[in-house]
Amino acid sequence: MCINGVSTMKMVSVQRGGSVTIPCFYEDRYKTNVKYWCRGYYRDSCPPIVRTDSPQEGKVSIRDDPDQRVFTLTINNLTTGEFDWYSCGVEISGGLDVGDRVRLPVTDGKMSEVTGVEGDRVIVQCRYGYIESQVMWCKIRGSCASEGSGSLDGRPVLIRDDTINKVFSVTMRGLERKDTGWYWCAAGNLQIPVHITVNQTTSTATSTERK
Repeated sequence: MCINGVSTMKMVSVQRGGSVTIPCFYEDRYKTNVKYWCRGYYRDSCPPIVRTDSPQEGKVSIRDDPDQRVFTLTINNLTTGEFDWYSCGVEISGGLDVGDRVRLPVTDGKMSEVTGVEGDRVIVQCRYGYIESQVMWCKIRGSCASEGSGSLDGRPVLIRDDTINKVFSVTMRGLERKDTGWYWCAAGNLQIPVHITVNQTTSTATSTERK
């Protein structure tokens, strides 16, 4: 559910020295508005780091996808000094901006981009470090599955939690093109974003399977 028409993750643990992409979702009425990313707990007092009307490549970049009603922020070469609160906002002409905030601890987490093929499966590894909590696999704007629940919005899901190494794996079988989208690994307040792309089975692959 969007807060003031905009929503994002609550706390994303990311890998030191790596990069992370954070999705910010918004309602249809904001498709043409300028979106931005700023550092600070209070959105009305944090100057934008990057905006969609002046996108840039490098340390921080922003991309808006109006068709999916989501804009994404990518931050590269993360350091522990960037552990802070951040906000994704939508600029409102003649009114107060709207948005949502996310906490960004730079530790051991890592955002994943996973690609699968129709009818096949994908396996996602979610490392949650020191947190002691129930682990879950969730689809953004959808429901969540926990260990042993067996499904997510009707999709077969297998979750195995390795509590010794603080990592759990998620297996999604029987993939369909509609499974493409944003998910997250959840452990307590920690959320690690994962984007899954399901590609169409090629005719070559289909022919090979039929032999």
